[in-house]
Amino acid sequence: MSNLILSILFLSSFLPDNYQGIHEMEWHKHKGELITAPTPEEVIPLWKGERPLRKVVFGYYPYWMGTSYNYLQYDLLSHIAYFSVTLNGDGSLGAIPNQSILENLRNAAHSNGVMVMITATQFNNAVIENLLNSASSRTNAINNLYNLTVTNSLDGVSIDFESPTNTVKDSLTLFMTELTSHFHTNLPGSHITIATPAVDWGNAFDYDELALNTDGLFIMAYNYYWSGSVYAGPVSPLPSSSLWGTYSVMWTVNNYIQYGIYRDKFIVGCPYYGLRWPTEDNNLKSLTRGTGSALTYSQAADSANIYMKLWDDTSKTVWYRNYISGDGWYQCWFDDSLSLRMKYQVVIDSNLCGAGIWALGYDGTKSELWGALKDAFYYTGIKERLSRKIKLSVYPNPFREKAVFSLQCPVPSDKKAITLHIYDLSGRLVKSFVINTNHSVLTTVVFWDGKDNEGKLLPSGIYFCTFISAVNKKTEKITLLK
Repeated sequence: MSNLILSILFLSSFLPDNYQGIHEMEWHKHKGELITAPTPEEVIPLWKGERPLRKVVFGYYPYWMGTSYNYLQYDLLSHIAYFSVTLNGDGSLGAIPNQSILENLRNAAHSNGVMVMITATQFNNAVIENLLNSASSRTNAINNLYNLTVTNSLDGVSIDFESPTNTVKDSLTLFMTELTSHFHTNLPGSHITIATPAVDWGNAFDYDELALNTDGLFIMAYNYYWSGSVYAGPVSPLPSSSLWGTYSVMWTVNNYIQYGIYRDKFIVGCPYYGLRWPTEDNNLKSLTRGTGSALTYSQAADSANIYMKLWDDTSKTVWYRNYISGDGWYQCWFDDSLSLRMKYQVVIDSNLCGAGIWALGYDGTKSELWGALKDAFYYTGIKERLSRKIKLSVYPNPFREKAVFSLQCPVPSDKKAITLHIYDLSGRLVKSFVINTNHSVLTTVVFWDGKDNEGKLLPSGIYFCTFISAVNKKTEKITLLK
């Protein structure tokens, strides 16, 4: 662990002082915008019927999105965090922006069984330190957040402190532990989450303890290339690469899994936005000529239809470029339904809690991003019951050093062993495991280091893992990266 801390402290020198996460960037951009809607005549309680989602789907709903709640597909959401109230250094709260929007969102979501939380934000490190390192301020904050939640018939709280430093690491964990305990005790069934970084530059987040003592970590797996980047590039590259760098969604997921064992609390946040930079030319990884600006998915998709959407296979994301006479080249990088669906598959294959969205409403009235969510996480009761016959999960996927196979075959045993065979794309058997266990409702875990039966490390590529029991057979695909 000490080597990890030294590595992070060294790498933190590469994070510019003016770095700004997309949540903070958008918060400043829209600060003070006033949007109203008719105040609802009643408070609708949370409907608690059975819902057709395999995983948590957690979305932030910024107050500046107004009545976009009319276009949300609530059957594809489990949690919505209204963004946001300010949490001050003494534990006091700012006013809820656009209160009537929150009330209408709450009623619409509750009618469909979707929980609604309030997001509490603070982006100033000095204020965060004053808040977290004071026991009285923490207590004041918890009481104020609880009272706000109960007064507005909400279901919990989501905390968003971005880029804090190591000076608050222990007190941040303590605050989240106290917050969760207070809510769970006094508001049973409430939900407490915290937004956590793609890369913990400041060594401020204890993944294990935060996951253990909250209901979820919303991993902001985006802004790898940010508005102030020297190069234009993918907002959320899926794999690491020599072109785009080490840091990627897969790096982040593997890092969380390595240093945080509670993977059932990890929510992989995905971008419904893009960044558009003025660039030196139209080539990949062009130098930027200035600060990038954020576009919603709807804006980026509309422009890509005009200028031609391009697929970057290295990052598994999309982009477009356009030239403005008298000005120069521009590039915009974003995610579409295909690239998001690939990220959702990582959530499934890695046995994580679910997927997240920054931000709901950014797709306007377009339907394709909902389609990606539905394809990944929506099921009918029949489909899910059938899938219970055999369970084979592979994570992380893609992997670099070690893959974990989780096997479950809850059918009567005939005393025969279970086998796991791994084949390359040509169909050649490269690795075999014989699992000396009977069929059982219990899970069996097998590890693979990417080597063949002779102990030789296999090349990067796609492999097929086939699980064979006495009466069942199932195959999953896995990607080995170097």
